[in-house]
Amino acid sequence: MILAYISQEEPHLFDSYREDFIDVENMESLDQFLQFYTGYRFRDLVVVYRANDIAALETLEKFNLDSNIYLIVIGKNDNEMSLRAGKLGVDDYLIDNELDVEAVKEVINESQRIIKKRRGASNISIYAGIKGGMGTTTIALNTANQLAKRNPDKNILFLDMSSTKAITNLFLGYPKPDKTIVDIALLDNYDIRDLFDHGLLKYARNFYFISGIQNHTEREELDKRENILRLLNFINNARQYFDEVIIDIGVFEDIDLEVDIQEIADNIFAVTELNIPSLSILKTYLEIIEKSGWSRKAKILVNRFDSFDAISEQEAKMILSKGFKRPFEIDYFTPNDTRHIRETWNQAKLVSDIYKNSPFVGAINDFISDHYMKVNNELLDMAPTLEEEKGFDALLTKLKKVINGS
Repeated sequence: MILAYISQEEPHLFDSYREDFIDVENMESLDQFLQFYTGYRFRDLVVVYRANDIAALETLEKFNLDSNIYLIVIGKNDNEMSLRAGKLGVDDYLIDNELDVEAVKEVINESQRIIKKRRGASNISIYAGIKGGMGTTTIALNTANQLAKRNPDKNILFLDMSSTKAITNLFLGYPKPDKTIVDIALLDNYDIRDLFDHGLLKYARNFYFISGIQNHTEREELDKRENILRLLNFINNARQYFDEVIIDIGVFEDIDLEVDIQEIADNIFAVTELNIPSLSILKTYLEIIEKSGWSRKAKILVNRFDSFDAISEQEAKMILSKGFKRPFEIDYFTPNDTRHIRETWNQAKLVSDIYKNSPFVGAINDFISDHYMKVNNELLDMAPTLEEEKGFDALLTKLKKVINGS
């Protein structure tokens, strides 16, 4: 999340917020912000705009409020200005002489929930290993597979966004894909039918995927800002066609692409193990999560958990929470199911296809029931009424028929 403060008089008022949010941008005018926004239009933005009079407030008419922008105006204790702000689509109007730092922080944190509500009833989930060998890909792939099996009326999309040579395509029946995520990033314009010619592949009736890079030279393309923006545009548009988008980024790296993707995601799953080295790296990742304003959507998933781990769950929570304002919980566990995982991994098969009753698949099913089903119910509660959305639903149904080839 980016916090953009626009004011000529007090351009550094929000510098104190840098302790709580990594990206704080100070700007002197709305025009300066609009120029800045062209390069960050897919990031979540909280815009704090100081308006001292009606004339300053009226300049917001040129401001096109996208769903990823939460707009706060700081102004006088004036009923006319407050009412006009509401008409202009301002989310919160704060009175300048009554500003409370902690209250403003709470408004900013709450904005994440509002932005998610605006996006609609679909989910983008990021799976990030805190280092290599955590089993992140195994968890992400089998979660996508089980989601597709358990929800035949929903379309699932899996994206391999790891920074090294992709292997997920091997598990999904495509040893040498002709197209990869890079081809998607190079597309200027597309519709759903174009995607089948540029990298979208089908594993099962409602399970689709796009392969990751097949050689290291492709990685250079994903570091270019113009390609990052195209890819973010694709991921955002994928919400129109897919109910669940699962993105495996492999090992988290503090680079533009991965930061931007986590910004637009609804859920972030940090995959770790219960040992000192892993928890030490995880704690650094949690610091980034906290300062980026992602805490509400971040979950910790412990892989290869068993009762013989050197560190208990309680000890791990104490280690992770030390130095933070709030305690961190360990949200989900998958067991140390070595036999089934190793056998299917060596054959490049999905354990959820071969050993459907294994402890690992049982844990994945519990994870889906606890998280995805609950989230979907919450999104349905937030969604507009059927009467409001029936025109859009009809369009979405047609698009899904195109995807499924029916």
